[in-house]
Amino acid sequence: MHAAVLRYFDHVARQGSIRKAAESLSIASSAVNRQILRLEDEIGVPLFERSRSGVRPTAAGELLLRHVRETQNEFQRARAEIASLGGTVSGTVRIISLESVVARVLPQIVAEMATRHPRVSFTVLTIHPSEVADALRSGDSDFGVLFIDNRVSGVEIVAEFPTTVGALMRPDHPLAGARTLTLTECARHPVVMLNDRWLLDPIMAAEFAESGARLTPRIVSNSIEFMRQTISRGLGIGFVSPIGFLDEIRRGELVHVPLAEPGLASSRIGILVPRQRRLSPPARLAINHVQKHFNEFGRLLTAPDRGPKRRRRR
Repeated sequence: MHAAVLRYFDHVARQGSIRKAAESLSIASSAVNRQILRLEDEIGVPLFERSRSGVRPTAAGELLLRHVRETQNEFQRARAEIASLGGTVSGTVRIISLESVVARVLPQIVAEMATRHPRVSFTVLTIHPSEVADALRSGDSDFGVLFIDNRVSGVEIVAEFPTTVGALMRPDHPLAGARTLTLTECARHPVVMLNDRWLLDPIMAAEFAESGARLTPRIVSNSIEFMRQTISRGLGIGFVSPIGFLDEIRRGELVHVPLAEPGLASSRIGILVPRQRRLSPPARLAINHVQKHFNEFGRLLTAPDRGPKRRRRR
């Protein structure tokens, strides 16, 4: 009974609404509200701040929510470990990742694991870089496949893979033949920019203050796929790691030129695990699969094949 009440509490916190939580649980709103009120009475303090727009956890609610999620995660890990004693790997693997990794790498990894371990299920979510720290600390994910950001604490880097942020463009672009480029050189041309510029903004500010250049993007988007389409149509240069575009680069449809700025030329993608987290058997297997695949095409992440070279006209 107590476990059910805590599950209701978790759903309300996730949904930010008693009504929405009740819908997701397929029970009456009054029943959920009644259980939350009883829980608050038992603990002796309000667990939610209520407003017209919904509910949000109080400080006490945040403490209880952390305990609830840690308990749920420990229970799932215990179930998975018990199942593994009999030789069966089961459970849920929860991964947060870069959109480019989700689109191009994780589908193959999930397919391989699903074939070998049919009782393993997966939750794979893309995440905004500004939310990485909170997402890893919350206990909602087993690990992340993300850019390594030294500003994020409380995580263990299980493995890391060097990559290069570069300028992505069509092969007929005037800058496509360069070996490296600076942001100042790129700023003279139309640019397609990701909405999140956490990696680029401090580097651009420092360089443009010195060079006097100014970058005004023609297109801004939060979608890697949208960027792929617009860059392929010649609407601008994008600043990305090659990982989400390896197939187009290999086929010669797009060209990736490394950026010369030190902070971009030596970027790293890592497998990040919340510190002191005890991984379940399926999560450990998934990490091994991710590490194997990144090792296999690690060379391409730092020096992708620029595609077939165009013959010079005589």
